[in-house]
Amino acid sequence: MKAMGFNRHGTSEVIEEAELKDPAPENGEVLVRLKSTSVNRLDILVREGIHGMQLGMPHVPGSDILGTVEKNGENAGMFSQGDLVLGNTVYGCGTCDKCAAGNENLCMQWKCIGLHVNGTYGELISVPERILSPAPKTYSEDELAALPLDLSVAWRALHTLSNAQTGETVLVRGASGNVGIFAIKLARAMGLNVIAATRSAEKESMLKAAGADSVISAADAISIKNAVMSATQDRGADIIIETMGRPLDESVNLAAYSGRIVAFGTIAGAESSINVRRLYLRNISILGMHNASKHEFDDALEFAIKKGIRPAIAKKLPITDAAEAQRCLESSAYFGKIILQHKNW
Repeated sequence: MKAMGFNRHGTSEVIEEAELKDPAPENGEVLVRLKSTSVNRLDILVREGIHGMQLGMPHVPGSDILGTVEKNGENAGMFSQGDLVLGNTVYGCGTCDKCAAGNENLCMQWKCIGLHVNGTYGELISVPERILSPAPKTYSEDELAALPLDLSVAWRALHTLSNAQTGETVLVRGASGNVGIFAIKLARAMGLNVIAATRSAEKESMLKAAGADSVISAADAISIKNAVMSATQDRGADIIIETMGRPLDESVNLAAYSGRIVAFGTIAGAESSINVRRLYLRNISILGMHNASKHEFDDALEFAIKKGIRPAIAKKLPITDAAEAQRCLESSAYFGKIILQHKNW
């Protein structure tokens, strides 16, 4: 098969076309011929080698599965050849207690597509049948390719971990990123008051159009705190979606009494100090996460369809322009998902 991958870590220039052996579906797996995928921040981190993992080379990035069933492996028969399917981005060993409960993202042996195994920048991918879902007809193919990672992560953060309740206030940090955009749209549909914080002042109108009640584009901690307290009558935010990483102590200072901070992502750095006294005296919870489970993705998709939530799509490129697509994401100049279409192969 043809794929866009890399043989060494580095800038986007290391991404090149490669000819690889077609994957063969193993027991319980399905071979999927990909139609589209989307670019995620994870793709860039994997390419740069920030995770510190020893990857087999060449490595194929990409996590969002949208394609048609090509072939079923042994003991896989939920789908027929030609069925259009979506795939969750992680899976586990399939046998432990976490996997048995449907929480494969909590498995000690969890694998993320495009990180631990070759991903969706190729023509074909073989994955466990259990992570696939029928693609709903509600969305276009490009919209479907934009959904799996970002929608499911935003849903897990707000619904599963935060247990968001109507009328609460959520602060979304890194709001102009794609998880942030989905978090704003989901929070609005859940009946929350939404504050969006971004470094990109020029995206304020787009964030408001996505559903934010107010937007903070200040960069310094004092200005951000003043804006949050002004928007919440000095209470602070009940829920904080922290996608930035390093300013975790700032989020502690912005949380309301009994507030919940959901932390994932390290765009601004992987280490942060915390005022522990403020944390426990104000009964603030910090909840870490990475990816969502298959059932959370299914629930998120059902909710999005019911509420009419659609992804923001910024740009569409052929898969052979994968390097350019990653540069577009790195530039932070775009609002919404960058789609990679496989039809030119």
